[in-house]
Amino acid sequence: MNGSWLVRILFIGALALICFGAASFEGQDQTLGADEEIDEFSPESAPLAERDDAGDNKLEDSDEPTMDEDQETDQNGRLFIGFGSGIIVLLFAGAGAFEVVKIALLMALLTPLLARKSRNDELNRGRILGYIEANTGIHFSALRDALRLANGVTAHHLQTLELQHQIVSWRDGKLRRYASANLPVSQRNSVTSIVSGSRLAILEVLSDAGQLGLPNPEIGKRLELSRQLISYHLKQLNQAELIEKTTPKRRSPWRLTAQGTESLVQGEKIH
Repeated sequence: MNGSWLVRILFIGALALICFGAASFEGQDQTLGADEEIDEFSPESAPLAERDDAGDNKLEDSDEPTMDEDQETDQNGRLFIGFGSGIIVLLFAGAGAFEVVKIALLMALLTPLLARKSRNDELNRGRILGYIEANTGIHFSALRDALRLANGVTAHHLQTLELQHQIVSWRDGKLRRYASANLPVSQRNSVTSIVSGSRLAILEVLSDAGQLGLPNPEIGKRLELSRQLISYHLKQLNQAELIEKTTPKRRSPWRLTAQGTESLVQGEKIH
């Protein structure tokens, strides 16, 4: 689910390749050590009869690995180690670039370590479920920041809630969004709209405030949303040119633009 099993398979496969490559070097070192011990008893230092036997043994041992075979083994070992390391690097690089990969990596590697129940488990799970129900379509990072939870804890509880069929998730570009399990599939496109959920509520609050607008803390207070979540939604609304600052100052209040007023009307019709 969410690609976590694929990540586990890739990660375990990468570790297996690295171990296999390292083992080939170890085996080669042991072979070289054994050859050195044999060289200590060279035929030149043995009696004549033994020298003849040694000559015969050389003919019999002609099937031993040659220098070219050793080099080939060496190259194969490096290839396995390089390939395994490359897979691990790609996984972590992908986690930095794409939220969906990060979630899959967290669920694959960290959630097994957090599987033990603690006193806060039920509390955090209930908080996450309630927040998702109140903010349909919220994505992983916004949820994590709003509830001030660690990456691993958030991923663990989201996975548990999804396994219990209490929530659903879907991919939206680089993001993974979450909603209550009773949300129909047909409505997923509408909840990812710029004027859905909490953003629609922000536009409504700013509409009531008129041209004077409202600052971040006041909007958060009226909607009972965290400072991080309010900042995130305001940034997205501003980038979409639905809201603007009343003055150029950094902490100026926000107000609706003409486009924001139009989007608010359309959003209310959808909902």
